[in-house]
Amino acid sequence: MEYVVIGRVIDTFGVKGELKVLPFAPMEVFENLSKVYLKRAGGGYVPFKVERIKEHGNSFIIKLKGYDSIGEAEQFRGAHLFLPEKELPPREEDEFYAYELMGMEVWTDKGKKLGKVKRVEDLGIYDMLILEDEKTMIPFVGDIVLQVDREGRRIEVKEEMIVD
Repeated sequence: MEYVVIGRVIDTFGVKGELKVLPFAPMEVFENLSKVYLKRAGGGYVPFKVERIKEHGNSFIIKLKGYDSIGEAEQFRGAHLFLPEKELPPREEDEFYAYELMGMEVWTDKGKKLGKVKRVEDLGIYDMLILEDEKTMIPFVGDIVLQVDREGRRIEVKEEMIVD
């Protein structure tokens, strides 16, 4: 089973064992979240029941069942939260999760290879593809991105829109 990172615990919140989580997935992934997985160092994925979850600005406050104090919650600081890929809400044909774009080769419509996607940054109004050279950044918008080939792991962009 493939697991996908959906967020990272950035801090504890309050004194009742709550965690402040920075989301790496769309908000709808968190809406009906009943369980998350954390990965043990050098081990497997461990399920945790979600007691409650609420939006908090650009983050979420998550309370894991059975962890009721700040001391118990401290151990999760910095941990990544995962879900099995099959449990993610389905996307439309022209929608993508950031993890799907990672590692895809980016080519221009004129046949020039630009590199591979290293990461995707959410800038609010659109996502930004950051390529492996860390200098090439491409807004993931329809005026620039012409095609995304999931099977071929390739993204085609409009060359005249790319600034070297």
